[in-house]
Amino acid sequence: MAHEFEVKQSLDDSLRTRLAVTWVLGTFLACSVLGRSAAIQLFKNPRLEAMANRQYHAKSLIKPNRGSILDRNGEPLAVSVEAYSLAANPTKIRQRWLIARLLAKSIHSSYARLMNKLSEPKEFVWIKRHLSEAELKNFKKLGVVDTEGDLVEGLWLVKESNRVYPHHQLAAHLLGNVNIDSEGLEGVELWQDERMRGKVVSVSAIKDALGRPTFIDAQAASQVQNGDSVTLTLDSVLQYEVEQELAAAVHRTGSRGGVVIVMDAVSGEILSLANEPVFDPNQKGISADRRRNRAITDGFEPGSILKPILLAGALTYGWRLTDEVWGERGAFILQKKKISEAEAREKYEWISLKKMIQVSSNIAAAKVALKLGSDRYLKTLISFGFGARTGLGFPGEIPGRLPGKKEWQPLSLANIGFGQGILVTAIQMARAYSAILNGGWLVEPTLLKMAGGPGKANSESKSEIELTFGAAHQIISRRVGYQVIEAMESVTQEGGTGLKAALPGYRVAGKTGTAQEIDPITKKYSHDKYISSFVGFPVDTGMKIVVFTSLNEPRVGYYASETAAPLFREVLNSVVRHYSIPGHIPARMEPKTLGVVESRTQAAPEFVTLPGLVRSPGEIDKWIMPSLIGLTQREAIQILQGHSFHLEMLGLGVLSSQVPVAGRKLGETDRVRLFFSEP
Repeated sequence: MAHEFEVKQSLDDSLRTRLAVTWVLGTFLACSVLGRSAAIQLFKNPRLEAMANRQYHAKSLIKPNRGSILDRNGEPLAVSVEAYSLAANPTKIRQRWLIARLLAKSIHSSYARLMNKLSEPKEFVWIKRHLSEAELKNFKKLGVVDTEGDLVEGLWLVKESNRVYPHHQLAAHLLGNVNIDSEGLEGVELWQDERMRGKVVSVSAIKDALGRPTFIDAQAASQVQNGDSVTLTLDSVLQYEVEQELAAAVHRTGSRGGVVIVMDAVSGEILSLANEPVFDPNQKGISADRRRNRAITDGFEPGSILKPILLAGALTYGWRLTDEVWGERGAFILQKKKISEAEAREKYEWISLKKMIQVSSNIAAAKVALKLGSDRYLKTLISFGFGARTGLGFPGEIPGRLPGKKEWQPLSLANIGFGQGILVTAIQMARAYSAILNGGWLVEPTLLKMAGGPGKANSESKSEIELTFGAAHQIISRRVGYQVIEAMESVTQEGGTGLKAALPGYRVAGKTGTAQEIDPITKKYSHDKYISSFVGFPVDTGMKIVVFTSLNEPRVGYYASETAAPLFREVLNSVVRHYSIPGHIPARMEPKTLGVVESRTQAAPEFVTLPGLVRSPGEIDKWIMPSLIGLTQREAIQILQGHSFHLEMLGLGVLSSQVPVAGRKLGETDRVRLFFSEP
């Protein structure tokens, strides 16, 4: 018994010892854990602090709102709107196969692609950017959103900005587009990207358990600067009408494409620029060929629309419109090559310079170029801006090409006389014709609407030339310009090649051009591919507007007289209707309609007190210039109508300044200039 008791006592002592040791160890471990916990919570630990910062703190980029693109009247052409994108933290997602299957149905994406994304060892991946309203509704419908309206764990929506073009294809080639992050890729979006994108700010943010930024440094976020809006010279209403006319002409003629430009010849403002075929910048994946702005980025041989430039050069160097060259009866042999007219039946003998333009004689143009000489002709082309960019600044603009001096052999010189052998752009041609119309000043085309305009200048401190044309320079005299216009007017009259460009009620000057394309395989002129063009303007309407039209590879007739000329007429009709441009202002109307005395006798028995007219005994009629400030073009013309003033009306909108100022006496042959700008 004693032995058994001793054994039992020994076991109890051993058990107590083990329990005591266990208790001591447990107490020690608990104290260690508590101590460590207290140390972690009460004392700084750089390593742990860095780990926590990496897990819960991050730098977040706050993007500003991108500026809008507006037309000249404030109509939005490109805007940024709020959009939602779907993001995920793959490490937090359970049942990936189920979530991937639901998302595939919701956003119409590949199940395999979604499984790959949700299996990535990352805390953040994009699932889809810029969700549609239908896709957001699908989340609720398919259970991706729980009963409380929250997305399942591991998924969240990110608020972003999406670029939208509310008028779809309108002016698409000018506007360009942006990428998924609203960064400019083409057109105005690329050209003015830095100005429109604003200032991005990096701020500190605290992430939640799913890795989503929750608390953001508000003070730093307030430093975000939204982008500036850009206002174009474009008139969206006119742009729509022009695009409609161009599309109809392309369809009617079976053309591969076409270009139209409407440009203010004085300010250089582009009121409309249309390309065909069109595209919708809201859609992604449009081919680069379809997106090209061919009016600026593509060159072509101008053909006969270059002849008025040749004429301007000849007149500048002393020729007259009545001077003649021998037409060779339709066949001119030069360096063993035959130069002929467009039609075999055209066998002219003596041709005046004016008729050269009217009937578009290739032989006459070739001979004028030869007599003018390569040095003078090259100087003329350079002065009109060919071979150089226009200064527009638009991305992708090309300078075109003028042959080097060594290439100006007699045959090439003759060919360039009628528009073969050089490369030009549509915007260069519109600019060159603007110089003919505005009195000889080469202005820079512009797409950006500046504050003010011609009418905002101070007529007291600037000369008439500075007031009108700014930094432009004069390349031909006003007299030469008038003579070229006279020749171009004959083109739309009986016997001219541009009869179908004429618009009833208006005097129209212009030039047809039918140029052969170069075959890319044979490197020779094609016999069935042409570019048909017509460039021109209304004459003596006050508002100086140039219209360029061209159709690429028309199939239903190819002569410009049958294709581009009718398109020009329809576009010009849209322009004069849209801006309420009255027809030709006659040199003098019946004075009774204006209450002005017709008599110019040297003696009169008394003062005449009819409105605007002052005449004293022994004095020829004098007219006091009234104040026209604030009037529209139509209203100003109605007041000045019936006088033989040399009247020029510059700009668009309402009258903001006039030369001479109100109160000055005018004779019937004095000059009156009216400057209009947007109200």
